[in-house]
Amino acid sequence: MPVFERETTINAPADKVFNYLADIGRHPEWAAHPLQVEPVSDGSPSAGSTYKSVGKQMGTHKGTVEITELVPNQKVVYESEDDIGRFRHTINLTPEAGGVRLSKRFEPLSLRFPYSIMFPIGSRFVAAKGLDRDLQRIKEKMEGSPPA
Repeated sequence: MPVFERETTINAPADKVFNYLADIGRHPEWAAHPLQVEPVSDGSPSAGSTYKSVGKQMGTHKGTVEITELVPNQKVVYESEDDIGRFRHTINLTPEAGGVRLSKRFEPLSLRFPYSIMFPIGSRFVAAKGLDRDLQRIKEKMEGSPPA
């Protein structure tokens, strides 16, 4: 299955960007499609933290999200699962002079029928554009005023 990755440079400290992105509850602020996320787990985000989600892209899809890896100021990995399939999202942060290089990777792990047929054909444009919009929104949030 195709894997998609995009990157950008953000003029903000790595810890600010990491803390924002590790807070999966804030994902709707920068998601390319309408999204609701509600924590299921108590406490600060950590590996194993879980969330309920409702996304609206090619219909409405209820699912779950689990943080699978957090490396402070370097990496956020979470997996989502809904009636379309299971997906891994990997965000890597690399400090650079004056900011951070941010890459976001989207990888389908399994797809349910009929998405298993449609996804490889239509996703090339939809996923890449979605990643570009995600990164643009993150950049705007981080380079603008501090998140509330």
